[in-house]
Amino acid sequence: MRMQLAEDWNTLCKVVKAADVQLARPDLPTPSRLMCRYLIAGEDHRFRYHPGVDPIAICRAIGATLLVGSRQGGSTIAMQLVRTVTGRYENTFGRKLREAVLALLLTMRFGKQRLPDLYLWVAYYGWGMNNFLQACTRLRISPNQLGEMEAAKFVARLKYPEPRESTLRRQLQILTRGRHLIARAQKTQSSRVRNWIQKYGAI
Repeated sequence: MRMQLAEDWNTLCKVVKAADVQLARPDLPTPSRLMCRYLIAGEDHRFRYHPGVDPIAICRAIGATLLVGSRQGGSTIAMQLVRTVTGRYENTFGRKLREAVLALLLTMRFGKQRLPDLYLWVAYYGWGMNNFLQACTRLRISPNQLGEMEAAKFVARLKYPEPRESTLRRQLQILTRGRHLIARAQKTQSSRVRNWIQKYGAI
């Protein structure tokens, strides 16, 4: 396990450093503040309060599995970033443990505020959209010129990837998810988190 952990950590560091170089280029589109906010609202709404692993979400997911047999996501943005970069999706305890350890290390090493941009940069959005740049090209968008709904629909493709030939059903799923992300972002904009989300702007 140690060797695999070290191998995955080296891969993560290389990918993050390469992404940092690209994100700093003024000629490339980068994730907007709205996109980052919708990502946090939809995928990791306790983002401010945990060190890369959310024990509350993990306990809830385990409880749902044991009590009613349903699977719920307990992954944070850091954990999803680890999974995307390493390409490890096997449903084993060992993989999940490594993922949690790497998420903690990633957060400590590179800082929490950078994680939303990094994850959006390397994430999969659908056919021909294996990362942020490819998604912007295929969808023909400029991130910082998108309104609320279009930014939310972009992030919604993380849950509902765009197929090669889109269908009405998939477009409705993306639209519904986009509306959900906007509603969640508005709900979580409370006095306790307002200072933290200033980095991503006000809706």
